[in-house]
Amino acid sequence: MNTDTINNYTLIIMVDDKQVVLERILQVTRYRGYLIDGITAKVNTGNNIATIELLVSSSRPISLLTDQINKLVDIKSVKVDNNVSQLSKAKKCSA
Repeated sequence: MNTDTINNYTLIIMVDDKQVVLERILQVTRYRGYLIDGITAKVNTGNNIATIELLVSSSRPISLLTDQINKLVDIKSVKVDNNVSQLSKAKKCSA
C-alpha cells in the first residue's frame, strides 16, 4: 500500500517570450516526475515577457521542481501560488 500523499501545486512562471522555453519547462517537469494537470500561458507583447501558470501534482516536494526550472535559461521567476487559480477553478467546475 502506498502511503505517499499526492499534493497539488500551482506554479506561476515568468519567462522571456521564446517558443523553446515552454518545451524546456514541460521536459523538466516530466523528467522530475510531476504530473501536469493544466497549463495556461499569456504573453505581454509590450515587454516580451510570458506568464505560464502550471498546475502539477506529485508526492515529491515542489522545491525539487522549482529549483530545476529556475536553472533554465530565459526564466525570470518561479513562485508557488497557494491561492486557487482560474485554471484550477475551471478544472473543478468541469469535474
